[in-house]
Amino acid sequence: MPTFDEIIRVHRIERTQLQTWIEQRWVRPTTTAVGYVFDEVDEARITLIQEMRAEFLVNDDALEVVLSLLDQLYATRQALRRIEQAMEALPESVREQIKAILRQPETNE
Repeated sequence: MPTFDEIIRVHRIERTQLQTWIEQRWVRPTTTAVGYVFDEVDEARITLIQEMRAEFLVNDDALEVVLSLLDQLYATRQALRRIEQAMEALPESVREQIKAILRQPETNE
């Protein structure tokens, strides 16, 4: 996993800028004995932040909202995967009942 200095070099980012993004929790590296290390998700977020700012001129306030929405979407996808796994453990008849309920039109209650 890349270190702070490697991220700065590879992504051509200012040291203070990356530190700010970490403080804002836009990027969430792991702290180790050698300092911060970044995983693939961190690197993807860094790339996204750079592209949103440079290509789409998204300001920091809007970027905060975008990243929050992406985090929510990711958490929802994880929850749906867990539900899918739980359903697979159920008997077929119960799964079919659940699927039938989910196909019903939503009510406005």
